[in-house]
Amino acid sequence: MTAAEREPTQDELAAMAYADGELGPEERRQFEARMQSSPALARDVTQYHRLQALSRHAAPAEPMDHEWRRLAADPVQQMLARGGWVLSILGVLALASWGIVSLVASDVSQLGKWALGAVLLGAAALVLSAVRARMRTRPYDPYTEIQR
Repeated sequence: MTAAEREPTQDELAAMAYADGELGPEERRQFEARMQSSPALARDVTQYHRLQALSRHAAPAEPMDHEWRRLAADPVQQMLARGGWVLSILGVLALASWGIVSLVASDVSQLGKWALGAVLLGAAALVLSAVRARMRTRPYDPYTEIQR
């Protein structure tokens, strides 16, 4: 018997009902509490949300969609995009290095140097926190497979 032929489990039925908004307030609260401790249940709900999103976007491609695909496959476009990212990242790193060296060599007080360093480290921590959060939540994003 394949997975498509078997009867859905109670958890799968509950995940479908949750994704469809069919649970009452108390059932919803209980289900959300269970999802907190069960990543597998949360992934099931994400799959059902993904299916809903895919079914809403199942319309045929428009002419502009074909052009976007051609553009994405164009080697010149790929080279320009990659080159732009590389140059931007190298520029930011060089500018940050220059700024740090200039700050260390300057006549600014130690307190000013520490304060600016704390601001820069704080900003870097916020960026890393946002990237980490996105990477952790990406598997639960139902729109990752949706293309325009």
